[in-house]
Amino acid sequence: MTDWVKGVVSGCSHWTNNLFSLRIEADVSPFEAGQYTWLAPGSVEETGVEQSAQPYSILSAPGDQALEFFFYTRTEGDLSKQLSRFNAGDQLWVKRAAAGTLTLSHVRDADTLCLLATGTGVAPFLSMLKTSEPWQRFQKVVLVYAVRHNQDLRYQELFDDLQERYPGRFQLIAFVSREVPSSRLMPFAIQGHIPESLQNGTLETLLDIEFSPLNTQFMLCGNPGMVKDAVSVLQQRGFSDNKPAMSGELSYEAYW
Repeated sequence: MTDWVKGVVSGCSHWTNNLFSLRIEADVSPFEAGQYTWLAPGSVEETGVEQSAQPYSILSAPGDQALEFFFYTRTEGDLSKQLSRFNAGDQLWVKRAAAGTLTLSHVRDADTLCLLATGTGVAPFLSMLKTSEPWQRFQKVVLVYAVRHNQDLRYQELFDDLQERYPGRFQLIAFVSREVPSSRLMPFAIQGHIPESLQNGTLETLLDIEFSPLNTQFMLCGNPGMVKDAVSVLQQRGFSDNKPAMSGELSYEAYW
């Protein structure tokens, strides 16, 4: 069995000039919500796939018919820019086995699960939220979703569905950093950044929750600067890294 399989694009959504999603049909191995896999252009010979591939977090839930990915095109020439030109029916390489430890199987039970994400780093958390596991293990699930502009806030239909299915248990806070947040697009949006909201207590006030290592598990994914600064603030408050040899309250992955 080879490490790579040919996938076929079954759908695409272009949200903004820089944000888009692809849905890909591919015969991959089972994966855990929160994991990532590698994609490469279908025009590349299999022997050269490794050199052309880049990792992307899987947004779809395990068992969904298609794999879904959420992309941000930063620069001309990178793989994301190339994939933004793909249409239904186009082929690409997908690594058969996913990887990554930013999964709930590595996280202890707690009263509150707090998911902190920037941009497309929200993808692994959306995969988790689509499964039953967080709702079986945590009394309250919080998603903090930070973007640059209002139009970057996507997947509102999923959030509306979660709030309807889990009233009082799912809370969403969106941060918009470069313009005044639109309450029409996201009712729970404020202007600012995640690390500062942790430092000054704004986030806890908005959620009416007091974060404590005794009752809260944090998972972070996105901009390396956000992850680094937020982890630093939380460590100063007594939270510790979650490691194989020593269980903690902070699980994180930089995704840029």
